[in-house]
Amino acid sequence: MRGIVNFGNSMRWFGFVGGCFAVLQVLLAQAPLEENRVLVDSSATDLLGQWKATAADRALNAGLVGLAEDLYREQLERPDLDASQRAAIELDLAAALIAQQDFDALRPLLDEISEDFRQDRYALYHAISLYGFGDAVEVDALRQALEQVRSGQLRATERPWYMLLGGLLADLEGRSDALEPAFRRAAAAAVSPQQAAFFKSMVMREKLLRAPASEALAAEVRRQLDGLEGGSAAFTYVREYAIILYNLGRKTEAERVIDRELNNSEADYGREQRDQLLLLRTMIQGADTVAGRTALRELVRYGKSREIMSIALQLMVRSADSVARAEFSDFLDEIISRSNAHPLLGQMYYMRSELALADGDLVLAEDYARKLLEQYPGLQQIESVYRLFAYAALQRSPPQHRAAADYLIQLRDRGVDEAERNELNRLIGDCYFLKGDYADAVDFYRSAYVRSLELGEDDGLLLRLVTAELRSGQIDSALQTVDQADFGGRISLMDRWRVEWNVAQALKASGNRAQALQRVRLLLQSSSDAAVPAVLDLRLRWLEARLRMLEGDTEGLAKSVDALLSRVRSFPEGKLNEEDARLLITEALLLKAELFILSGDTEAGREVLASLRQGYPQSAAAERSYLTEAEFYTGVGNLEAAQKTLGVLAQQYPDGQLAAQALFEVALIGEQRGADYYPDSVRTLDALASSYPEDPLAFAAKLKQGDLLRLMNDFAAAQIVYENLINRYPDHPQQHVAVLSRADCLLALAKGNETKLGNVSLVLERLMDLPGLPVDFQAEAAYKWAFVLQRRGLPDKAIEVFTLLSSRLLLDPENAVRLGNGGRYWVSRAMLDLGRLLEESGEAEEARRVYRKVLAYNLPGQNLAQSRADRIRISEE
Repeated sequence: MRGIVNFGNSMRWFGFVGGCFAVLQVLLAQAPLEENRVLVDSSATDLLGQWKATAADRALNAGLVGLAEDLYREQLERPDLDASQRAAIELDLAAALIAQQDFDALRPLLDEISEDFRQDRYALYHAISLYGFGDAVEVDALRQALEQVRSGQLRATERPWYMLLGGLLADLEGRSDALEPAFRRAAAAAVSPQQAAFFKSMVMREKLLRAPASEALAAEVRRQLDGLEGGSAAFTYVREYAIILYNLGRKTEAERVIDRELNNSEADYGREQRDQLLLLRTMIQGADTVAGRTALRELVRYGKSREIMSIALQLMVRSADSVARAEFSDFLDEIISRSNAHPLLGQMYYMRSELALADGDLVLAEDYARKLLEQYPGLQQIESVYRLFAYAALQRSPPQHRAAADYLIQLRDRGVDEAERNELNRLIGDCYFLKGDYADAVDFYRSAYVRSLELGEDDGLLLRLVTAELRSGQIDSALQTVDQADFGGRISLMDRWRVEWNVAQALKASGNRAQALQRVRLLLQSSSDAAVPAVLDLRLRWLEARLRMLEGDTEGLAKSVDALLSRVRSFPEGKLNEEDARLLITEALLLKAELFILSGDTEAGREVLASLRQGYPQSAAAERSYLTEAEFYTGVGNLEAAQKTLGVLAQQYPDGQLAAQALFEVALIGEQRGADYYPDSVRTLDALASSYPEDPLAFAAKLKQGDLLRLMNDFAAAQIVYENLINRYPDHPQQHVAVLSRADCLLALAKGNETKLGNVSLVLERLMDLPGLPVDFQAEAAYKWAFVLQRRGLPDKAIEVFTLLSSRLLLDPENAVRLGNGGRYWVSRAMLDLGRLLEESGEAEEARRVYRKVLAYNLPGQNLAQSRADRIRISEE
């Protein structure tokens, strides 16, 4: 029995650990310079950065300008921004400052923007900053700034500003008749109700500031007002008189005039006229004052004019800084909770959702957004709601990339224009890529990439598409995509080299190192040093050297590595990023050490390793150098030294990425050294699982621990290990291995106890019902189930299981092809046992047919099967 249990375990372990180490070798062979993983991290950063930008844009368009400013400033803190990205975010931040009319902060921000990116948007914002000087504006400077703006190159949200400034410039030049039409055009060009309300408030402000004012005019308007005695016709004169007083600097008196009229019980003003007077008083007081905010709240609560309420709401939200934002959120909650729906309820749902999202309350944000979708499906913000849902999904921990993709697909299918559809396909591809669904990512990236070819743009799509193809195993397709790409200028040189880097890595990982080396050499030969960013050129030259070493082309290679090191060290300070320089130096030193060891000069190799560890102790190369040294010791048979070296790695870098692997390999080497070292290996594996419970190797470590205990004949302890493993990792894809191993322990401990054997039989039967089991594993489990049935004295039941195994794994062509060596071993044992049982039951001819299956399917044990079949034939004769 022990032979069955332990041999079965070793075959399963070979398959499972072989898979683990296949993954480990791919990951760990990728030195940090070999960063076909970089796109994952970079895409994650880029995607979240893009979505934060989208969130900021949504906040800005909704009027939440203070929130938009905070989000834009947060993005500017990202260390990975290039110059163009930084300039774009600075311009977005400028838009948020303009919406708050914070011209004092706007001007220095515009000064920071590089001249390389001072195009139409910059010119417009510069003109707006000049307008912010008020009476002190320089007409010539404003004219010159506006002449730099091509209105057709502006965003739709920016064109109302261009129209407004054109009217203001005309007024400053003496053409006052152009001002009113410009105001109307600016308000009409608004792209959303929120922006329309904002520009209407701007027009009101300009009219307030530009109204004629003199003491004589004030006296004349006052005399006319007194003669009307509060009739509805007095409304125009009340408003004009208050404005004149305000422009004469008599602000308090202007407020009193409006308050007197609002409190005049004899005045027969309509509700909308009262709303307009209340809004005028608010603008005179200032929307950012306590009194102003109180008045705006009253307008939104009890107003009758939807237009004025919308203006009041926009003034409230635009004056709500980070301190007043909570107060504004509470106000929205109050209005939303009213039994009678407010006319602006849809806008309020959206604003409240965005504010909740900014506060990190994802549940509340999604709740308000869902209400908006259900109650106001035709509202203009609906498209932004889908983006909000997607952003909220990405903000969860862990991020829900698939959910985000689903929301974006719904948005795309609403019938957006081609440009937005292309952008959404790229974002959907990013979501699938980060989820690890590379094949799905390829589909969306390819759609976006094909469209980008028509538009003459790239936007990083080639890099995304090729990397997704490589990750999904479509290497031939990736090579075709790269070879057919147009590198004539549309695709950045950096992206081209990154693409070739990833292609070379994939080819190397798939065993096509010669092809990888050829592509790297061709790339290096086709580009001059001056045309390529230094860091990429150096990395590709390092990769060329590494591929040469792996291919055995070591002649003159040590000198090439030394030359690479000298070149990196020769760069003047600041010309090469310090982190990049350190990475290149450490990886080159590790490569140099490997070259020495490979050439047989182990002493020189160890000296370089020692230098690396001493000079750069915290580098990834120094950490991996212990693996290089341990591999050398293992190769020469010094297993004790290999264990010690790996132990130092785990002790020296307990928080490193290789600590768990080092402990795991210490245990495996202990097993290799013999039974005397099994107890130490068991303790090492236990320490690994305890110290690194979330590491992918933790499951494998506990599984191996149980296997070693079984080799030590401690089946009871092994059973406990397997049971804990099953409970600790209920959803692990290899859990069935632990279940079968536990069954092996139960079988070993059952001996002749029928009840215990029945339990083992039930466990194995249930195991066979699990979906998606590998065919080799099915073969082993079925054989052991039938074996237990024989032990229980149920040969007929065992024959049924063996027959089921034969039909499922041999007679099914697809499963028969998928059988590996382990599976074929168990199927062969099953056929031999089935034949024996059939012989014992008197079915000799059927038994001979079973034995002949072993021959027909070329299974192990053919000699035994042939002799048994011949014996039956001779007996029958």
